[in-house]
Amino acid sequence: MEERLQKEYKEKIVAMLNLHDIQIDPESGKIYASDKRKIQLKIAEQNNKRYKIFERKYKKCLATPKEIVIERIKPKLIEVTSKEDMELWKYATSFWSVPVTKGCGRRLRFLIFDENNNKLMGILGLRDPLIGLKVRDEYIGWDRETRLEKLYHVMTAYVLGAVPPYNRILGGKLVALLCKSDVILKAFKKRYTGRKTVIRGVEKPSELVLIDTMGAFGKSTIYNRLKGWKFVGYTTGQTHLHLTVPELWEIIKEIVPEKEFKTYRFGEGSNWKLRVTRKALQLLGFSKDILTTGWQRGYYICPLASNWCEYLLGEVEHPEYTVETVEELTQYWLKRWALPRKERLIEKLFEQSENIDS
Repeated sequence: MEERLQKEYKEKIVAMLNLHDIQIDPESGKIYASDKRKIQLKIAEQNNKRYKIFERKYKKCLATPKEIVIERIKPKLIEVTSKEDMELWKYATSFWSVPVTKGCGRRLRFLIFDENNNKLMGILGLRDPLIGLKVRDEYIGWDRETRLEKLYHVMTAYVLGAVPPYNRILGGKLVALLCKSDVILKAFKKRYTGRKTVIRGVEKPSELVLIDTMGAFGKSTIYNRLKGWKFVGYTTGQTHLHLTVPELWEIIKEIVPEKEFKTYRFGEGSNWKLRVTRKALQLLGFSKDILTTGWQRGYYICPLASNWCEYLLGEVEHPEYTVETVEELTQYWLKRWALPRKERLIEKLFEQSENIDS
């Protein structure tokens, strides 16, 4: 790349980051961002709010506070398969206060309806996990070879939460509990039984033994004291979230050669955007520290089998599943979380607050 063009691209990227209150130290190349919540909300408004175009068509799918009867909430998971399902999914993500990326790799998306009123109460999206994640790999005890062999049996909840007004009555905790439902496991097996992996082209057992996720801002209240979920630790703070503004991504696509871009996207796993971003920044001469924000995120796991760790280490051949029915998980949520707080939750139901952090 010629020096003049390189300089122009660098100046554009620095200017865009400055617009989002993100500064780059000219000497060290490190990122400085004072308010990560404010920054991510600003990026989310650009990324997610574009799906408000579906509001007129799908707003009727959201409940009013008067339509919700807490003790009668009855969730039903519907896998996203049609164009209309996808539009409703996108509309639901417009309420998220953190950027929601599409990404590549395996995807399972679910719309969660309350059968009591036939209104959308939440969404759950699972994708391929990050190939390298220190806090996870050390906790499991993986070496590189075992990780590459067994990572297939892990999925990451990249979108998880309740939509308004269910997000005001601990609906996010109910959605998180549903990760441990038999519906998720059955959908995974139905989708991936007999399929070959993209990277290695081999057929693996369609066993899903672990779902993980990360809190948007450090720890998350959704998973706090929640049955089935365990806090493991914090990520190291390397991310490309601050580089996901639409205009910036378009520049990055211009910088990386098309052939390499396609290789990253279709054959390199779920964190391909992080790698292609790193490649583009290297071509421009940025420091590798531009990806290190210090925004540590809480890392959580939800095992679906009692011997999940042994299975992921290759010590046992078959998982011993501990999944439950949607009804069982809902009853637990009602007794443990909703009914003891019913009066306060009814008050919160009528409060006006839409953005969702998870």
